[in-house]
Amino acid sequence: MTGPSRPRASAELPPESAGVRAVFTQLQVALHTLVAALLAFTLISAHRDTAGELDLVAVGAAVGFTVVYLAGSVWDRLRGTGRTARLWWLAAVLALWAVLVAGVPEAAYLAFPLFFLAQFLLGVWAGIAAVALLAAVAVVALGMHGGFTPAGVVGPAVGALVAVGLGTGVRALDRESRARREVIAELVRTRSELARREREVGREAERARLAGEIHDTVAQGLASIGMLLHAVERADPSHPAVDQTRLAREVAGENLTETRRLIAALRPAPLDGVSLAGALGRVAERTRAEHPGIEVAADCSLDVDPPPEVAAVLVRVAQEALANAVTHSSLSRVEVTLTGSSTAVALEVRDDGRGFDVAAPRPTASFGLDGMARRVSGLGGEFSVVSEPGEGTTIRAVLPTAVGGSGA
Repeated sequence: MTGPSRPRASAELPPESAGVRAVFTQLQVALHTLVAALLAFTLISAHRDTAGELDLVAVGAAVGFTVVYLAGSVWDRLRGTGRTARLWWLAAVLALWAVLVAGVPEAAYLAFPLFFLAQFLLGVWAGIAAVALLAAVAVVALGMHGGFTPAGVVGPAVGALVAVGLGTGVRALDRESRARREVIAELVRTRSELARREREVGREAERARLAGEIHDTVAQGLASIGMLLHAVERADPSHPAVDQTRLAREVAGENLTETRRLIAALRPAPLDGVSLAGALGRVAERTRAEHPGIEVAADCSLDVDPPPEVAAVLVRVAQEALANAVTHSSLSRVEVTLTGSSTAVALEVRDDGRGFDVAAPRPTASFGLDGMARRVSGLGGEFSVVSEPGEGTTIRAVLPTAVGGSGA
C-alpha cells in the first residue's frame, strides 16, 4: 500500500520483470526507512521541546500514526486491498500527521514520504494537488512554530518538486514494465502457436510421406501382382493351380483395397470426406476463424478432383501460404483461387499485405517458401512467388493431374 501500484508477481514473469519488481521493492524499503527515521526524530524533538516532559498528545498521535501506517502496509502486502480501503488508510495517516505536526514542528518533515504516498494512491493530478497541499501545511506548521524563514519555505517546496519528479519517473518505469510484459506475453503466445503449427505441419508431412511411400511401393506392387496373376489365369484356364492362382489374385486385390484405405486415412485432415475444393474451403474458413480481422475469400471449383497426392500437396501449400500471409504480411484480405483443366490444376493465394523483395534474403519466410517449392517440384509441378514491397504477395502452384502412375 505504501509504494507504487504494480501488478501482482507471478513465477512466470521473465527476468526483466523480476528486476523491475526488485526496484519497486527497494523503493518501498527506502520509503519505510525514511518514515521510521523521521518519526523517531519527531519523538526526540517532542521530548526536547517539552523540557523532558512527555507531550501525551504528540506521543499518542505518533503511536497512532505508527500503528495505522504499519497495519495498512502489512495488510496490503499479505492480503491486498481495494482502492477505497487504501484511500481511507491514506486519510487516516494524514489526519494523524496533522495532529502530530500541530504539536511538534519537526513532524513537518514527515511530509516528504507522504508526498510519495499521496502520488501513488491518488493518481497523477490528484496526487500533485495533494503534494502541493502537504507542502503548504508543512510550510505553515514550521512558520507557526518558529517563524517563517527561507529554509522553512524552500525546503518543503523543493522536496515537493523532487517528489513529483521521482513519482513521474516511477510511473513511467511501471508503464514501461507493463508494456514489456504484454509484449513478452504476446511473443510467448506467438511462439507457442508457431510451435503448435510446426508440430502439426510435421505430423501431416510425415503422414503425407508415408502415404506416398505406401502408394509407390506396396499399393503399386499389389496392383502389379494382381495383374500378373490375372494374366496367368487367362493364359492357362485349365491349369491345376488355377483355383489357387485366382485365390491369390483375390487376396492381393483385397490387400490393395485395404492399402488404398490406409493411404486415404493418411491424407491431410482437411481432405477427410471432402473434395479438394471443399478442403481448401475448410482451410480458408479456419484461417478466417483464427484471424477475425482478416477477410479470407475462397474461389475453388473443379470438375474432377486430381489424384490424392496432388490434392494433399495443394492443401499443404494453401495452409502454409495462408499462415505466412497472416503472420508476416500485415494484410486485410487474402484470396484463395483454385482452377483446373484436364492436364493440370493451379492454386493461387494472393494477399494485399506489405509484400517483400523476392530477390532479397528471407531468413524468416524462406523455410515456408522453400518447403512449398519442394512439395510442388516433387510432383513435377511449378511454384512461383510474385511480390513487391507495398504491393502484396501472390503464391502460385501448378501441378499436373497425371502423377507417377496414380492408377494404383
